[in-house]
Amino acid sequence: MVEAVEQYHDLVRRDVFEVMPAHLGRVLDVGGGIGATSVALKREGRADHIVIVDQVADQVLDGVDMAFAGNLEDPAFLARVVAEAGHFDTILCLDVLEHLRDPWSVVDQLRQCLVPGGTIVSSIPNVNFIGLVGPLVLRGRYELADAGILDRTHIRWFVKDGAVELMSRGGLRVECVVDRVPRFKYRLLSALSFGVLKRFFVLQFLIRARNSEAGAASESSRATASA
Repeated sequence: MVEAVEQYHDLVRRDVFEVMPAHLGRVLDVGGGIGATSVALKREGRADHIVIVDQVADQVLDGVDMAFAGNLEDPAFLARVVAEAGHFDTILCLDVLEHLRDPWSVVDQLRQCLVPGGTIVSSIPNVNFIGLVGPLVLRGRYELADAGILDRTHIRWFVKDGAVELMSRGGLRVECVVDRVPRFKYRLLSALSFGVLKRFFVLQFLIRARNSEAGAASESSRATASA
């Protein structure tokens, strides 16, 4: 275990808390870094058991119960996580799906990691955001960065309809979508435009989707994993 340091992986995504279930139960935090968000939820009594999947999974915070490092797009890897950790009530995918070659297949497999009625909570960047579109349209600039909307490791891009479609695959049913507008000035400009320009001020889509199919995991397997 390590102490928290000031870096990208330490960020607690409190902005996503509003779309999460009141009680998350057993949590799989995909791309969760050192576990800052999940550990915060556990300390608040909203999560019972935390499993982290990330490339830095060997350096997690106290409060993380299990951690796995591996290739998220390798079906055998996620199968191993479930075999060793059991199925989950909640899966967090916060700013991770846009980094994958085939996020659609990964979402399909993540659904299989859920108990019946379990939820996936995702945060997906908006390709229409003014911080990306503005420099591109007005100055012809598309300058990649180490983090943020122009993170150079983003390889998939989504507008709202595409993000909702991604989280509506198979037995997943979208319950909640929140357009995250990060700054007061953007919220004001959106209001002054009567919402017409809102899509340019939305940084991310926060989406909660529920597994409506009973085939992903049985209650008995859930009880076994919790034992």
